[in-house]
Amino acid sequence: MFFKKLGKWITTIIAMTGTFMGGAHAKNIDLVNSGYFGFTPLPVSVVSDRYTLLLSDSPEYVGPEGGVLSAGTLKGLGRIYFYHVNDMVEDHKIAIVLENKSGKQNTVTIHRMLKTKPTEDYFAVGRELSKLDLEQPLSSVLGTNPYVTPKEKKKFKRKQETITLQPHSRQLIFKDLEKVHVKKDNLFSGLVDFTSTDEVYARVMMLPMKVKSLGAAYTAKELPIDEVRLRGTYTGMLRTLAVNSVYDSSLGGAYVEVANDREDPFIQGVDEMNHNDAVTDRGNYGVSYDMTLYTKGNEPFRLYFNPLGGAYSGSFTINTTHSKNKNAKVTTETYQVGGGDVPYLGHQTVLDSMQMGSYHGGDTLHIQFMPAGASNLPVRFLLIPEALVVDKFEIPVTHYVPETPTVDNTDVGNVNLADLH
Repeated sequence: MFFKKLGKWITTIIAMTGTFMGGAHAKNIDLVNSGYFGFTPLPVSVVSDRYTLLLSDSPEYVGPEGGVLSAGTLKGLGRIYFYHVNDMVEDHKIAIVLENKSGKQNTVTIHRMLKTKPTEDYFAVGRELSKLDLEQPLSSVLGTNPYVTPKEKKKFKRKQETITLQPHSRQLIFKDLEKVHVKKDNLFSGLVDFTSTDEVYARVMMLPMKVKSLGAAYTAKELPIDEVRLRGTYTGMLRTLAVNSVYDSSLGGAYVEVANDREDPFIQGVDEMNHNDAVTDRGNYGVSYDMTLYTKGNEPFRLYFNPLGGAYSGSFTINTTHSKNKNAKVTTETYQVGGGDVPYLGHQTVLDSMQMGSYHGGDTLHIQFMPAGASNLPVRFLLIPEALVVDKFEIPVTHYVPETPTVDNTDVGNVNLADLH
C-alpha cells in the first residue's frame, strides 16, 4: 500500500532518526560483494488458495463523511480485513455488521479478532497487525498448526465466540471496536476470522463515535471506491506456496521471491458494492502465507529478508526442522523487520537486508507471514552460504546504493533488477 502522504512522512522519519535508510543495515551484510546479483532464483508455485477474504482499504482516507467502506458475501471460513485513515476532524470508529439474508438460522463462530492501536505512524500499524497475526495464528485456533503445543491450542480455542443470526437479521460483531477512537489522520487496522454455516453479508463502516452501529447498517451511505481499488471479496485468504527446487547450500547463493504477481500472483476478486467490478489485491494484503523451503548440501547458510518494492516493516515466523541438531529438532523463531530506530527497510534501494537465522544444508524451513499494511511488495528471502557472506563494508554504502525511485506496488511485476545496479 503506497500512500499519498508516505513520501513526506518517510522524509520526516529519516530526519528524526538521523539514519539514511539505504544503509540502515549496512553493517549486517554487503549484498553486492556477497554475490547478490548472481544468486540463483528458486521459483515458487501456488499449491492452494482457500477461503474468502473481504478486503476493506478503499477508500483508504475516509472523508468528508463516514459510511459503508466495504461490503461483501462470505460463507464458511472467511476473513474481514480493514485498513483505513480517518480524514475527518471528529473522532470516528470502525464497525462491522453481519447480515443474514436467508430465511433460516445461521451460526457464526468467531475464531480471532485482532486490532492495532490507531496512530499516525502507518508502519507501526502494519507492523503491529503482522505481529499479532503470528502471535495468535489462525491455524492454532483451528487445530491445524503442528508447531504449537496442545496447551496453546486450548488457549486460542477458549477465545472463540459463537453467535446465531436469526433469519433476515443483522448483528454487530467485534464489539471491542466500538470503544476505539480513531482520531483525525490516524490509521486503524485489524481483522476478524470466522466460520458461518451459510452466507452472510458483511458491512465495514466508519462512523462517528456516538452513532449506533447496528442502526447505521440500515441507513449509512455507501462510499465510492478510491483510485487504489483495494476492496472487495476474494478467494485466497490462506495461500500455500511450494518452492519448486531444493536449495543446495553447496552451490552458492539463491533467493525465493514472493508477492511479485508472476509466480506468486495477486488474488482477484469483485467489488460487490460497485456492480461486481473486477478488483485486484495488489500486494495480497490480508492473505496468510504458508511456505516450505527444503534444503540440502554440506555448507551452513544464512537466511536474509530482502525487500524489493519499497519500504517494508513486518513480522515473519520460521519453524525449522533441523537436520543436525538432535537436541532441538524443531525450533520456532519470529523475526520483526523494522521498529525502534530503524522503522523499515528498503526505501529507495534493493540492497537492504536483515538476517533471519543460520542453518545447515538439510534443514527444512517453514515460513509464515501476512504482508504488512503500509509496506511494499515484492520481497525476497536470500539463502547465502556462510563462506560467501561479507559482513562489513570497506567502502561507504552511498558509493553504490542506487538512487532509484521507490517501486510502487501497483507495478511490482515490472521490477528489473538489472536496471538497479
